[in-house]
Amino acid sequence: MTLLRTLLVALLAALALAAPASAARDQEATFQDDEQLIYTDRAQRERNLDTLARLGVDRIRVTVLWKAIAPDPQSRTRPNFDATNPDAYPRGIWDHYDHLVVEARERGMDVNFNVTGPAPLWATKVAPRPDIVDRYEPSPVEFAQFVAAVGRRYSGQWPPSDYALPGGKLPRVGYWSIWNEPNHSGWLTPTWDKRGGKWVERSASLYRELAGAAWAALGATGHGTDVFLVGETAPSGDRSKNVKRYMKPLIFVRALYCVNRRLRPLRGAAAARLGCPRDGKGFRDQHPALFRATGYAHHPYQLLLPPGFRPTDRDYVTIGVLRRMTRTLDRVFRRYGSRRHLGLYLTEYGYQTPPDPLGVPLATQAAFLNLSEYIAWRNRRVKTLSQFLLVDDGEPIGLTFQSGLRTIGGKDKPAFRAYRMPVWVTGRGSRTRVWGVVRPAAAGERVRARIEYRRKGTKKWRLLRTVRTSAVRNSFLAKVRVPRRRGAVRVSWNDLHSRTVRVR
Repeated sequence: MTLLRTLLVALLAALALAAPASAARDQEATFQDDEQLIYTDRAQRERNLDTLARLGVDRIRVTVLWKAIAPDPQSRTRPNFDATNPDAYPRGIWDHYDHLVVEARERGMDVNFNVTGPAPLWATKVAPRPDIVDRYEPSPVEFAQFVAAVGRRYSGQWPPSDYALPGGKLPRVGYWSIWNEPNHSGWLTPTWDKRGGKWVERSASLYRELAGAAWAALGATGHGTDVFLVGETAPSGDRSKNVKRYMKPLIFVRALYCVNRRLRPLRGAAAARLGCPRDGKGFRDQHPALFRATGYAHHPYQLLLPPGFRPTDRDYVTIGVLRRMTRTLDRVFRRYGSRRHLGLYLTEYGYQTPPDPLGVPLATQAAFLNLSEYIAWRNRRVKTLSQFLLVDDGEPIGLTFQSGLRTIGGKDKPAFRAYRMPVWVTGRGSRTRVWGVVRPAAAGERVRARIEYRRKGTKKWRLLRTVRTSAVRNSFLAKVRVPRRRGAVRVSWNDLHSRTVRVR
């Protein structure tokens, strides 16, 4: 038995309980693949959107890269232009975003604009090393102007630049997340900075300024009541500290909210080093982006291990230990006199497969994705789980993601079927419970799904039970009696089937 299989079997018992009454039955299905939806031609983008619509995707996360849109991004000299005006940017630079917003809406999908760096060099400070120049100390003032331009263009009042639309205006975008993985040096630096002889969590204080700037810019451009997400943190980090070391997510959160390890507001010099009030007062009112945000976004990758694995480092937050994040946020908010409970938005997730040498087998990817979604569904705080990539990135292997539902050659992996109709089975015999989602069915349309069983060595499937899905996102959890012999279970709806799950 492989290590992965051993760990998975050991974890099943802990997940064999029925879902709590507060399970997230309204959880959205988010998807991201910028390469296949932004950096491609229109025909390919539309084919991919058709595929996502058939899969039942609710929302597409789109990375709006500041450096890719800004004029003269490699120059240290700021161009003379009004950065809040979308028409002041290079001609045609918005077209792919315009098309995606329109074409996704035509297929019943909305978007999440993740507005992020890297930044144009003219909006950064001079870096101490050449490999971080476009993400070193980006200017919150310049970022606010860029966010304002994006907010104005997608306010519902701006005309497209290269094709006609009914009504003559681009659709409004009402769902925003700010920066990508600010605790990861691939996106924001310095992560750590030495001040007064002590290492300080600089990326957290930088992010606090960037999020505040984005909040103000979106409010000023008619998006004050939109979904606004902070965080977008990576799941893990390094033990050592320097300008480029990854920061563990809970260390980042504590520094972001100006609290110590005991989650008490920082005071004195420790507070000042992080740009926090020395007396701990006024912080909540000064940072509405942190306290009035719709939710906290996080990327709970587990990478090589089963979804339910619990990292021993208590500052890591992976899919199996989401409560670490919500518990920390809740306690921080209470420290500042707020009883709000932020929703948790899992905006990037997936499992690597071969040809990545560290990837899990294809069938394991399918099973792990379904178990991950079951874990997320059981957690009432989780508002969405996002699959990262439709198609594998390909070369250079080791530096790119092979987490797609399809290979680089376009062949469906087992994960494609698993994503379309997720299923997870717990228990045995008369205590078997089957969870599933009929994702391709229209949201709000309760449908009847079939739970079917096939005895080992036979080809015929027989009906165990017909179930009705929930009214919002077509999920269900059903108790069935499965014969105590080796066989398999699946969920069917119309002519679609889930992956086959072995039972015994």
